[in-house]
Amino acid sequence: PHVKKMEKLAGPSFPRSSLSLQIAIWLDGWITYLLVPLVILLLFVKPFFLPYPEGASQGEFVVMLLHFPIQGLRNWLGTAGNKQEKALFMAAFLGLTAWTELVTGYFWALQTFAIQMESQLAAAALILAVVELLLAAFA
Repeated sequence: PHVKKMEKLAGPSFPRSSLSLQIAIWLDGWITYLLVPLVILLLFVKPFFLPYPEGASQGEFVVMLLHFPIQGLRNWLGTAGNKQEKALFMAAFLGLTAWTELVTGYFWALQTFAIQMESQLAAAALILAVVELLLAAFA
């Protein structure tokens, strides 16, 4: 009876955090660490070897520079929200997932010129963002 009373006051006593979400966020962090430097490096090289439209590589460069800190914040919010079971952090994590999906989707499918490895890393990041979105929504 004492446990029932406590659960009524504070919610379920079992943890609601998700190990699978933590693993997906951790893996997403490593893919981001690979993707961002690769894209930035290739953005210095590709305009010299491929017919890039005027200003396209500069725009892609700025997006990649923004992606790294935004993705870091997103992953921190997801980790903290999941471990501490804080709804506000999880909501912010889910909101920043839109940025992740747009940027990785662009570098996977819509980029001016995609190199094979760059495209595969972006696809992996996009898939992980979708998995994280689903895991976080049901955690």
